[in-house]
Amino acid sequence: MTNWKLLPASTFSEHTERWDNLNQQLYRSHPMLDSRFVAALLKHFGNQQTLLAVFPSNEEHGGNFLILRPKKLGIWDTFLPSQAQIAPLLCAYPQSIPRLFTSLPGLPVVAIDLLCQDPLNTFSTQALPHIETFAHANTMNIDLAETFDDYWHQRSKNLRHNINRYFNRLNKNGINYQLKVFSKPDDLQHALHRYGDLETESWKGKTGTSIHSQNEQGQFYGDVLSAFSSTGQAEIVELYLNDQLAASRINILNKDMLIILKTTYDENLSNYAPGRLLLYLLIEREFSLKRVQHIEFYTNATVDQLSWSMAQRNIEHLTVYRSENIQWAFKTLRNIKTKLT
Repeated sequence: MTNWKLLPASTFSEHTERWDNLNQQLYRSHPMLDSRFVAALLKHFGNQQTLLAVFPSNEEHGGNFLILRPKKLGIWDTFLPSQAQIAPLLCAYPQSIPRLFTSLPGLPVVAIDLLCQDPLNTFSTQALPHIETFAHANTMNIDLAETFDDYWHQRSKNLRHNINRYFNRLNKNGINYQLKVFSKPDDLQHALHRYGDLETESWKGKTGTSIHSQNEQGQFYGDVLSAFSSTGQAEIVELYLNDQLAASRINILNKDMLIILKTTYDENLSNYAPGRLLLYLLIEREFSLKRVQHIEFYTNATVDQLSWSMAQRNIEHLTVYRSENIQWAFKTLRNIKTKLT
């Protein structure tokens, strides 16, 4: 019987061609599932317990790839650092996933959590007999098929009024605005440094979660931008108010979508809502360029963020159980905990 092959995640570089072929076949080369993005995740946030699961082990094309790690006794989950809004998982044969229960090392495995699966990219859950689905985050996107004017007229009156108010406030105070876009390798690294400086001055800097050149997160984004810029698939978009950097967004893209990875703004300029103005100008630019079909946010959208969207969907956690009895036991324990709390 064909089975899974379990390898140290450090061997990922040996499988990138097959990985990218499968990503192209299944998900039209989704940027967050691109081997360059996954390799940077593993380099900066993987560890010795992280495993690369390959099925079948003897084929050059097709098949499945999962990156897994032990969660607790008898439970494994997909590798998912906070920098990845969807877990790196490619699955052409979901019916093979139950075979992982007898392939994974250590104590008998009773459940596997497939975290943060995008319903646009994931497999049919009907292929698995013992599975539960849990909503994780409500993400959103913007379809670019129409014109920007059509899109903007469909936004709420409140959103349109507020954005006009911020632009009028700039004009009243004699403040000029300028959008700058950087996509060349050296320019991107300088823009990333500016992004880090801006974010370090924000609330994220106070909580120690901002990115900068000296921490792992900053180095991760530096590697991603460097790798994607070689094929023209990375950019940092900045908004300047009177030559002062006011807001910045980090994007990666392919021919189908632009994904906003990170955003920050100068909190001292919050009276002008620079983050929102930058989003407005970015969206307007993408409608005019017509280079992608939609903008993806991959966030747990707030009510305010949803006012910009044209569609929304749930990012889901999937739990695959070894048997029906084990699934029933997990449900029973959850019900008991819920009643107690």
